[in-house]
Amino acid sequence: MTRYISRSILMAAASAMVLGAPALAQQTVDVITVTAQKREQNIQDVPIAVSAYNAELLQNAGIRDIKDLTILVPGLNVTSTSSEFVTTARIRGIGTVGDNPGLESSVGIVIDGVPRARNGVGFGDLGQLERIEVLRGPQGTLFGRNTSAGLINIVTAGPEYEFGMNAEGEFMFGDYTGWGVNGSVTGPIVEDVAAFRLYAGMRNRDGFLNVNTGPGPRTATEDNDRDFWTIRGQLRVDPSANMSWRFAADYTSRDENCCAAPTLVAGPTAPIVNALGGAIPMPGQANPFARNVSSNRDTTQEITDWGMQAQFDWDFDTFTMTGIAAHRDYELVSGMDADFSAADIFHRDPAKAFTFTNTTFELRFQGNADRLDWMVGGFYSSEELTRFDNLGYGVHYEPYVSLLLSGGANTTTVAATANGADACARGLGHPTCVAVFTGAGYVSPLPAPFSLTPGAGLPAGGGSAGGDHYSQDATSWAIFTHNTFAVTDTLDFTFGLRYTRDEKDMVANFSPSNAPACDVWEAIFGSALNFTSAANLPRLVAIASQLGVPVASAAQIGTVTCLNAARDVFSEIPLSGRTLSMSNSNWSGIASLSNRFSDNVMGYVSYSRGYKSGGFNLDRFNQSGATVINFEPILAGTQPYPADFAPETVNAWEAGFKTQWFDNTMLLNMSVFHADYDNFQLNTFNGLSFFVTSMPGVRVRGYEVEALFFPDDRWTLQAGMTYSDARYDGFAPTGVPDVDRLSGNTMSLSPRYYFSGSASYVHPLGDNMEALFHLDGRWVSRQNTGSDLLPVKEQPGYGLLNARVGIGAQDQSWALELWGQNLTDTNYMQVAFNAPLQGGTYNAFLGAPRTVGVTLRLRR
Repeated sequence: MTRYISRSILMAAASAMVLGAPALAQQTVDVITVTAQKREQNIQDVPIAVSAYNAELLQNAGIRDIKDLTILVPGLNVTSTSSEFVTTARIRGIGTVGDNPGLESSVGIVIDGVPRARNGVGFGDLGQLERIEVLRGPQGTLFGRNTSAGLINIVTAGPEYEFGMNAEGEFMFGDYTGWGVNGSVTGPIVEDVAAFRLYAGMRNRDGFLNVNTGPGPRTATEDNDRDFWTIRGQLRVDPSANMSWRFAADYTSRDENCCAAPTLVAGPTAPIVNALGGAIPMPGQANPFARNVSSNRDTTQEITDWGMQAQFDWDFDTFTMTGIAAHRDYELVSGMDADFSAADIFHRDPAKAFTFTNTTFELRFQGNADRLDWMVGGFYSSEELTRFDNLGYGVHYEPYVSLLLSGGANTTTVAATANGADACARGLGHPTCVAVFTGAGYVSPLPAPFSLTPGAGLPAGGGSAGGDHYSQDATSWAIFTHNTFAVTDTLDFTFGLRYTRDEKDMVANFSPSNAPACDVWEAIFGSALNFTSAANLPRLVAIASQLGVPVASAAQIGTVTCLNAARDVFSEIPLSGRTLSMSNSNWSGIASLSNRFSDNVMGYVSYSRGYKSGGFNLDRFNQSGATVINFEPILAGTQPYPADFAPETVNAWEAGFKTQWFDNTMLLNMSVFHADYDNFQLNTFNGLSFFVTSMPGVRVRGYEVEALFFPDDRWTLQAGMTYSDARYDGFAPTGVPDVDRLSGNTMSLSPRYYFSGSASYVHPLGDNMEALFHLDGRWVSRQNTGSDLLPVKEQPGYGLLNARVGIGAQDQSWALELWGQNLTDTNYMQVAFNAPLQGGTYNAFLGAPRTVGVTLRLRR
């Protein structure tokens, strides 16, 4: 185990930054050990692109969660949006986006051998760490489905037989104040037989955004704050020399406000929103990095995340057997001000948003036979997922829609047009109405003509406020093998294969909507709202005549009156309340040749195939890819509702060199890569809902260079660079601008260049003390942060700079450090998006501003 490796292992593999620990002797790079292939190996012998980071590096770089890790890893991008559950990792430009939990991650996260169901489930305080490994490229052989872009493998510190304890206190000051405390204790229970480790931590921080709550009911005046606590206990039992058990349980609770988003660009609807008390910037006045937002509704984020696991390792004469069983439970209660303003247009009340229950088991056998290093195993996962959605209307929803429909002239348009359509359908009013509807059998849902009053058409509390409920059960099992055959003393052939079988069952229960004005339109034209069908077109012409508008405008009025949350069609389609099932199976694998040309140079070439399972859209949506859904055949039962999407596969090639120089004090690694994705699962937000579009193809190609250098026993220098060109394949025009814009273009959130580097220096102070100086930074080139690649959502290239200075005892018994993150207070966007129902207005979730603090550490 790497916990037995000397403290001189400062970093663990050519990655982007490092911090130097106290050095009593010249450090070298030839002792860096990883488990990227589920066996302990020197990182320079592993024929894949992998970087590793040990505890001291992670501590000094201020790594608390996977988002912090981006400062270290070239080619890694991590963003959070509407809640911290919606945290997405991307490697080499490939990842997923959006808050639809039916879409699984492209980058896997594994903590102590246990995969997390989604990136957001793995986002949180990582506690006391031993190391983190980042594997780039498909990892479908050993780590299975949903690792089509790569893997973040996290190993926490385990129990030790030598007693030890540490405590840490942190205080943040400046523009954002906060505090944190954590500590751990480890030691023997029975000497050489049983040991334990207990870790606990709490953190609290001011919000990064100031909130204008308007008339409320929200009272919290800050957003993106931090308030959580976590506890983790572990037990190690070694009943014999050839058997070891490790048990662990953890619990985390968060109670925070997340996530508001300031206005990036104010469009022509801004004056209308502000006329209703929206308090957003007017056109030309938006300054998102003033970090002021308007939100009259709560953005409560309450998370409970707990789990337990057991691992055994049993050494036999010729092989080792390892088993890992785990159960995890995750629950998110979340609120959302869905109009991102102080006007009360629409929102999601704080309610149970997501729950995940995941049980996994892995059993593997590995050993050596002459020239063959072999491994075989099996994996099983059972997941239960539920999503609750309760988009409700506020008191300003109907007047806002009315103003939109009337060009800002009238707050009663919704009720007036619904009453006019109702009257026409009764055969009253315009002669065309009498001709078309007399004797047509139309029965109004309203008791009498012209009965809707302003505010009653799309009333406050209407929409789908009753709540939609999605339930998905998924099981997955796999068998795999991964082997390395020594062809010669220098040439190795690695080959692996995995068969995966996935089965998913989904039930969606859509609540009927409370939207009387939409009920009128649905009663006239049918729930499908097919305005241009042979039966409905004459009706549309008549109603247009009654309302005194063009025919196209009448259709637009009906469409805007009946947005997704207002429509009853979802509760009427055959999907509602019924079980949909899908099953996928796939072969994935790897084949590589590696040759050690000398003690200091190893080269490799590899081919790998990865797989990402298909799934179901867990949202109300009326668009599938470039096509607006026709609900008529769906209601008739002749076509299915397109709730499912296909699996994604990738074929990837990689070649590289791993080299060591200057008596093993310098590491220099280089690789080139090319990957082709089929049926790439793109999650797109159209301003109202998320839907998955299976893109025909995506191509990624590029190269990476990483270096680590120990000039002497005091300095550590490191740098990394990734060039990644990730773009959609070209395709024939579809007629939908937001889709056609993607053809042949660079993918969103995919910078071409990533640079990172660090320098650390430890200086002795007398016989017993030392000073630490550490600097790290990251620069990425421009990237578009929107899934539709609108130019307004482009983020120019930017850099981040962190620093840490401190003094402490050479024996590590205490240390006092001053630190700063994003020292230059660089402004940058994580993700920009269309403000819902506000054409031309865009909002953005921002990156963290400058923070500074001081940390005191005590160890024994």
